[in-house]
Amino acid sequence: MDLRQVLEIAIFALAGVTYFYFNWRYFYFVKAQKQMTSLRVRYVLLCFVLNYMIFVVCSILELHLVTNWSLFALALLLETLLYTDRDRRCSLSSTLTGIICGLAINILCRAVISIVTGLPLQNFDNHSRHLGNLKGIPVPIGFLLAGIALRIFTRPAYIDRLRLILHYPKHQKFLLEMMAGLFFYLFLNLILYSAPFNDLLLKGWSIKSSLFSMIGYYIAIWYTWRICLLTDYQNKNEAIEHELAAWQQIVPKLHQDAVHDGMTGLFNRQYALEVLASLFGRGIPFLLCFADLDCLKQMNDIYGHTEGDRYLRTVSDQLRHAFRTDQDMLFRYGGDEFLCLIRGLSMDEVERRLTVVNERLAKLGDEGFHLPISISYGIVDSQLFSETTRLIAEADRKMYEQKRRKRADSDKGGV
Repeated sequence: MDLRQVLEIAIFALAGVTYFYFNWRYFYFVKAQKQMTSLRVRYVLLCFVLNYMIFVVCSILELHLVTNWSLFALALLLETLLYTDRDRRCSLSSTLTGIICGLAINILCRAVISIVTGLPLQNFDNHSRHLGNLKGIPVPIGFLLAGIALRIFTRPAYIDRLRLILHYPKHQKFLLEMMAGLFFYLFLNLILYSAPFNDLLLKGWSIKSSLFSMIGYYIAIWYTWRICLLTDYQNKNEAIEHELAAWQQIVPKLHQDAVHDGMTGLFNRQYALEVLASLFGRGIPFLLCFADLDCLKQMNDIYGHTEGDRYLRTVSDQLRHAFRTDQDMLFRYGGDEFLCLIRGLSMDEVERRLTVVNERLAKLGDEGFHLPISISYGIVDSQLFSETTRLIAEADRKMYEQKRRKRADSDKGGV
């Protein structure tokens, strides 16, 4: 085995090692873009063997570089489709990235070494068995640098851009068209390797084409990402607007639920305390009536809570009927306790209205309840008190006085 054969074997092995690195970084790039959990190592190794065999066969058959890279691009696309479970958009984006990166850097390395050695580009074509062909020098360097470039492209910030682009097929279509244009532009440069003359201008053009393709690829990615970013912001703003509109419809209902009692529909205890505190704070005078159902416990114990609930709703309906909806406020303060907040009426007028309530309840009790129904109440003037607690306590005390009188009168009547 002579020195030339040893060098050929060494270069062949070196090309295999660098292509393995490129192949590994490529599928790692695809994995990151696709958000796959792990690298399918066996599949990646199989693809390395198949792709490298394509290069070897093309070199042995001395096919044109255009054919060589076309077969490689087709194989890489099919392999990526299988790797991504037939995700066509991700596969096309990844394949074009790998081809543009690999081909542009390979063309750049061939042109630079051609200038350094002073040899024509034809000495770096696919006629590897011809004497003086130096393809074995730029190819492994190109694969190594392309692998490094793919490693850079796998950085989280760059991958996040590609993932965002994948969310917008319309914008990605534009990017794929730009990448396809760069891909064919690089292919046209491979025709230069058929030229037999040693022209520095052609070599410079080859370097310019490689750099133009790489820079163009980066600009296309950046521009598409910016458009997708603006679209993403617009979509998020629209989603926020829809959410705000939904909340604007929900909030009134939530407020209603928060301040109302579910059974009677009257305002609840918490809201009563808030309203009373507000009126005290603004110095607005009012009358407060504390009402309590008579014999509710007896109704629940004998006839059940369903009948007791009907009793509660009947009383709340009669209180609504007795007072004004635009000026007076009714609250369910506790289990069988009600507060009535009245403005602009005298104490006597409130007493009269509550008397009417009890008369109506007595009639309804005779017609639809098994026991007599009525309320006991106490009425106080807010101007005689300086705080909510004492006001409610006094109204409650007066209510219990009336309740005791009723019981005493009932006991006398029973005697």
